[in-house]
Amino acid sequence: MLQLQYLLDTNICIHLMDEQPPPVVQRFAACRRGQIAISAITWAELCCGMGKYQSEMEMQQLFSMLNPQPFDLKAAEMFGERTRRFPAGKSSFDRMIAAHALALDVVLVSNNVDDFKIYQKAGLKIESWIS
Repeated sequence: MLQLQYLLDTNICIHLMDEQPPPVVQRFAACRRGQIAISAITWAELCCGMGKYQSEMEMQQLFSMLNPQPFDLKAAEMFGERTRRFPAGKSSFDRMIAAHALALDVVLVSNNVDDFKIYQKAGLKIESWIS
């Protein structure tokens, strides 16, 4: 099995389900199974829009292509540390996703890079697949 390298933010998952923009779809297709995952937090955010923005079938298809990661104790500890260190940071969901990427020691892929830049001081690696 390949080593996990990327954790996808919610907006990237939405782009994949919409099959737009082409650079995101192409970059995803260039990766192999096991290299890309989503956080349980991302899955929770996506489930909020199920049926409204994406169909359950689209969601399940995406889920089957990814390596879902549980938000575990290490991620929870990272979240607590980031909250104390960066209290002015973005929403709790974004902070939780950033903490999860840090705990897994992987690159966070988002098209909202600015939302996560504050956590780069803590070692978060971020990429945008759109530009």
